Amino acid sequence: MASLSARDISERFQELASQEQSRIEDGVAIPADPVSRMSFSKSHLDRLYKGSSSLPSKRFLRIFLGITSRAAGIHPEHHRELCQRAEDLLMSEHRNRHNNRAKDPTSTSVPAEAVVATLQMQLELERAKRAEDRLRWALSDTQVLMGTLLQIINALRDIITDIDTQLVRGPNGPDVQEVAKRQRSQAQSYKVDAEVQFDRANQRRRLLETLWDQAHGNLQRLALHAEVTDIPSLPDGLALPSQLLGEDFQSRPALVDIGTALGKAQEHNDAEEQSTLDLQHTIMADTPLQPDDEVAILVAATRLTDDRTRGTALRTLLKNWPRHPETRDALVRLAHDEQSDIRLTTARSLAEGWAGEAVARDALVVLTRDSGASVRETAVLGLAEGWAGEVAARDALVVLTRDSGASVRETAVLGLAEGWAGDVVARDALVALAHDDDVYVRMTVAESLVNGWLNDAIARTALHTLNRDASLSVRWAAWQGIAKHEDFGGGRPQQTDQSSNLLLAVRVPRDHGAPESIPVIDRLRRGIDFDSGVTILWGSNGAGKTILLNALALLGPLRVISDSPLRAGPAVVSRQLAQNLEVVWNEDRTPEGIYHLTDFDFERQGRNHGASGLENWIERWFSLIEEKKGPNRLFLLDEPAAYLDREARKIMFEQLNQLVNQGCQVIIASVLNDWLEMPTARVVRIDRRALRKFRH
Repeated sequence: MASLSARDISERFQELASQEQSRIEDGVAIPADPVSRMSFSKSHLDRLYKGSSSLPSKRFLRIFLGITSRAAGIHPEHHRELCQRAEDLLMSEHRNRHNNRAKDPTSTSVPAEAVVATLQMQLELERAKRAEDRLRWALSDTQVLMGTLLQIINALRDIITDIDTQLVRGPNGPDVQEVAKRQRSQAQSYKVDAEVQFDRANQRRRLLETLWDQAHGNLQRLALHAEVTDIPSLPDGLALPSQLLGEDFQSRPALVDIGTALGKAQEHNDAEEQSTLDLQHTIMADTPLQPDDEVAILVAATRLTDDRTRGTALRTLLKNWPRHPETRDALVRLAHDEQSDIRLTTARSLAEGWAGEAVARDALVVLTRDSGASVRETAVLGLAEGWAGEVAARDALVVLTRDSGASVRETAVLGLAEGWAGDVVARDALVALAHDDDVYVRMTVAESLVNGWLNDAIARTALHTLNRDASLSVRWAAWQGIAKHEDFGGGRPQQTDQSSNLLLAVRVPRDHGAPESIPVIDRLRRGIDFDSGVTILWGSNGAGKTILLNALALLGPLRVISDSPLRAGPAVVSRQLAQNLEVVWNEDRTPEGIYHLTDFDFERQGRNHGASGLENWIERWFSLIEEKKGPNRLFLLDEPAAYLDREARKIMFEQLNQLVNQGCQVIIASVLNDWLEMPTARVVRIDRRALRKFRH
């Protein structure tokens, strides 16, 4: 380190912090990791050398190497190489610590209370730092006040001496003598008051010095913890007292000025005595932090290098102060955090709590370029909900329609349709995806053009193109819009050779009172048509697919549920849904059997204990097809391919087509994407869309 001591480096850090602060005051933007917020005390640097402190930030490392390289006279090119090597080592150590925590069962099982306890230690240290800072200011404040009072006392002595000299010299007129006596009496009274105020201040000084010793001891005790010094000192708004005496006091002391100054001194003593009592209570007793203090400390803790502690601090802020401006500013900064989980929390929190604010919007725009697909998707949905119609948000989503991830492109389409329906730029971005490689993206484009641009000629042309898509689900979504527009012809997509199914359609009334948190209810308000031999109810877990499938199992005209009565009975919500469903059956066909089967039934029935789970599954499926083949049968299957490999699923697809060709109908609930490989199947998406993602 070129003979630099830890104290030398600490002082150089302080100089850089002061220089940076001056530039900020001149209008330069505040950097993401300001020097003033870094820990660079001598004790912290000593811990850093010993490896007992947490890892520093990248900027701290670069500044440290800059200081030491200049002192050692290292060539700039060699310095850059050292910086790169040091950053590589730093990132490697970060990964090692993360991997060690993941591998170590005692590490991964550490309860959240342990993280909170560490954070509490850090908060206690910051409170001790603040107490020591306040004591330092209070001592300086008291010393200034005592110095001022000594000036007043000395001035009053001089005034009394001058008056006594004037009275001794006499003879002056009786009126002059009387005035002099009154002035002397007033000066003597002021001198007594000043001495009383001086004694009060001096007693307070002695108490503050005692408290200082105790606070400094607390600070040293807490600072022994390896992590605590990572929280930078908080700025303190305390200031020295205002000048009690005018600048010309020494040249023209006047009793009226002294009287005014004494009044201020008494007010100041009163206030400072109360403040000292509060300080004494804080230091002597374990009093809770004031809300603003705790907010500031938690915000500082979000700058720690430990991932879990940063996350705990952020969650605490969001729980207790979700609408505090400091929380918003911390979220904006954490949009650049190294941890994807923290960035994901940031994206969701900005969208939920700060809709409409430009600084939050800009942070979400940054997050639309995040390396994590889930972060990008969340940022898209947040922009669509909170900043609908804004050009900056729209343009960020338009860029994401060209994202490499199909799920991100699909989410971008949903966001544009949700927040910018009718917008020409958004429309062109959707139209460009009409030939996307991913079938779900094309299906989403078709649905979105129907919902947001149905009366637009260019959008209708794109729908006409999508109506010739290889996927039945895409053709169906496009046809919905074509059929609604009388100027635009197009035939209904043909799904199978079968003229009509057993179950044709279901829906619930618009005013149905089922929970809005179940996406299937919203989908049923729009109605679901079963126009293909195989219909896939597709969506994420919790979307309500199984609820609908159970309700359908209770709807057969013959009330026939074969093989697998709903074990333990269907959930109450399924029974209520079945009672409220409006159902259209084919009047020309009568179901001969309704077969409701789940993955549990496939596993439970017909098990060959000498075979593998997959073999049992295939055996059960083949036996089902063989036993139940024949026309006019409705199969309700809940995740029938959950445990099958790709080859086994292809066999299942072929057999499902055979069932359809025999006159059967199949409705499947699934989260799998593989069903799109079945060209005759229509996928009905049941999932949360943009706004509902945040509402629920």
